[in-house]
Amino acid sequence: MVVRVDVPHEGGVLALTAVYPDTYPYFVPMVTTDSVQFQRHQHPLGRNLCLLAREGEDWRPGHDSLATLIREQLPAILGVNSGCMEPDAVAQAEDHAGEPLSSFLPYVPECSVIVPDETPPVEVPAGRLSLLLRSTPAGWPGQCFVNGIVESIADLQGKSLVRFNRRIPSFDRSTNGFWMRLNERPAVNTFESSAIDLYKLVDGRLAPLTKAIQNAKRGEVFIVGLLYPDEVSWRHNADDWVFLAIQVVRETKRSRPAEILPQIVRANWGGEKAWLRRAPFLAPLRTKTALVVGLGSLGSAVVMQLARAGIGGLCLLDDDNLHVGNTVRWALGWQYAGFQKGTALASDIAANYPYTIVQSFSHLRIGALPNPPAGQPSQYEILERLIIESDIVIDAAASYRVSHFLADLAQERGKPYLWLTTTHGAAGGVVGRVQPSKNRGCWHCFQRGLADGSIHLPADAGTDEVQPGGCSQPTFIGAGIDSDVIANQAARLAAATLCSGEDAGYPDFAWDVAVADLQRDGLSIAPKWTTHVLAARQDCPDCSGQA
Repeated sequence: MVVRVDVPHEGGVLALTAVYPDTYPYFVPMVTTDSVQFQRHQHPLGRNLCLLAREGEDWRPGHDSLATLIREQLPAILGVNSGCMEPDAVAQAEDHAGEPLSSFLPYVPECSVIVPDETPPVEVPAGRLSLLLRSTPAGWPGQCFVNGIVESIADLQGKSLVRFNRRIPSFDRSTNGFWMRLNERPAVNTFESSAIDLYKLVDGRLAPLTKAIQNAKRGEVFIVGLLYPDEVSWRHNADDWVFLAIQVVRETKRSRPAEILPQIVRANWGGEKAWLRRAPFLAPLRTKTALVVGLGSLGSAVVMQLARAGIGGLCLLDDDNLHVGNTVRWALGWQYAGFQKGTALASDIAANYPYTIVQSFSHLRIGALPNPPAGQPSQYEILERLIIESDIVIDAAASYRVSHFLADLAQERGKPYLWLTTTHGAAGGVVGRVQPSKNRGCWHCFQRGLADGSIHLPADAGTDEVQPGGCSQPTFIGAGIDSDVIANQAARLAAATLCSGEDAGYPDFAWDVAVADLQRDGLSIAPKWTTHVLAARQDCPDCSGQA
């Protein structure tokens, strides 16, 4: 349904057109101006008014109507655009969100160019780009495919201005492009003409691009970045990017110029500052490294959570390989079947979380014989070095002997030690930490707490173990939908421990040990956590002096 409405405005009439969605009244009508165009709170291409913020989230079905929408919301838009409102009134009337042009443009699907935080100096008007692109997928339709990352930005003479040293394995094709700075936000008219409107700003102003297009063959694609100031956040201007993929659809022939088809490609801000804006409290993790021992259902999930959180480095220890059957509770899937678990995690993190540097020790089994030949570092020396170089030791080995060894070695070297375990059926689990700097209890104090019942054992389904084909040892029955609860809490505790004492870091916990119950009386329950401060005990030889 379409409704046309005339609204009195400045001694005349403001003509509006309202289009109702077929899902009305659950969703808001779209209201456009027939002739007037406003500077703010109006889509620059579709001309629809932003009568409600956040794509109509405040629309109240059954209560709001087109009449209430115009009566209650339109005056604020008209007042803001008139320039007569006081700043405080504008701040109260507006949703505090920027309205950059880049939010409104029609983009080529599945395409984007990742850009760094840094942009070229204002005094440099244009230059060259070096890019790494993803290869065009098999079966991709005829339109161009531009998906990649800016590797470097230079001036037209090739002098480097900005480097972006991030390598994504899937971006395996090198290419060159151009960029140009505009003095102001570009003007575009309609969805259909927007790519041509942007190309006109470039046409004839970049001589190397003009020459390249004249000499190009049919199908060649040239990438041009346009850099300009815009309102990237509420009432705050900064540089913004938009890219053009200019495809030659008919080459130059004698006096006939080349025919081109420009399309708009989204800029994807991937610099470290832009990446962490959604979670600034994780910034202290950028300088931290975690040693993770054991990469099974718990350890692999912790590793991936810490990589997502932006930890600077991960050192991974596990000598096992990934079976398809593992994937019901492992962090990654069938793509990595047969890989060493450390290799699989390192490969996935390199492809998806490139700010985290990973080392994997896939052939080191703690406590295994034979010892290395004379003259080579012993297993103890290797582990001691890795612990010294790390900021935390995370133990997901599911082995009492390994935990005993790591807890003692971490304590000797003054490093935080964090452990996590689960039970049969993944019906419960434990997450705990020792912080030598806090002068609290140790892992042995925790074990004594379990023994005397002051720390209760987690729920256990009591299910039998199974030995799937290809596995050398029996394993517990349990699924990732349960064990991930334990791993996620361990990742939170690791982040809090690593950020302890850092300004504006991830907030710490008031406890050291948490016991989770996920089942009770044969039923699944919402995770129930019982927490404890790990106090030094009189009956612990290592801690009795502090008790």
